[in-house]
Amino acid sequence: MTRIKICGITTEEEIRLCVEAGAHALGFVTEYPVDVPWNLHRDEALNLLRLVPPFVYRIIVVGDDFDTVLSLAKLLKPHAVQLHADEPLNVTKDIVSALSAMGVDVIKALRFSVSTGRCNIFHQDPLEAAKMIESTGVSAIVMDSISETRPAGTGKSIDWALARRIRDTVSVPVILAGGLTPDNVARAVATVNPYAVDVISGVEDDGRKKNPRKVRKFIAAASEEKE
Repeated sequence: MTRIKICGITTEEEIRLCVEAGAHALGFVTEYPVDVPWNLHRDEALNLLRLVPPFVYRIIVVGDDFDTVLSLAKLLKPHAVQLHADEPLNVTKDIVSALSAMGVDVIKALRFSVSTGRCNIFHQDPLEAAKMIESTGVSAIVMDSISETRPAGTGKSIDWALARRIRDTVSVPVILAGGLTPDNVARAVATVNPYAVDVISGVEDDGRKKNPRKVRKFIAAASEEKE
């Protein structure tokens, strides 16, 4: 079964919509170091995370600063922290060590440029980059696209064939993001066979609000392929 994460949750209504549609995990972008439409202050995130029902996985999406990440994890008590910036390997490893003592998983992003297709961190060889991330002790790797103006939510897909090679190379769960929509997620799942899929802009209206029809269609399509 492919797990489904809906990211960029900003309201109580979006929590209710995604949970009722069958999402397994919800992502809350919290005090991210780059200005993005979904960014929440920690107090806003705390109020929303308290509304997530049992058995739905709570993830905060953060970046860069060790002390900020640790303080957010201590306050918000998520199931997992998703590092979605250019954290150096040693910082990632330190965060994994600190959060594992708190029972919090760490998911690390491996992002690919929408203009060049290259991964932007650690190593030019994406397979080596994935193995280097795995060596830090993370619980999972999320593959996503990045542009000059967006650290995520670009609406652009990554190379699914390459994503499948990465998925077959590492032993940790691999999460597929980047340009997924209700219309292509079934094909993406069939091609990559990821542990999970992660969507944000692909289920939104132009106003960056979750569209109920798109959310339900996405979850149905992602689930149907693996039945």
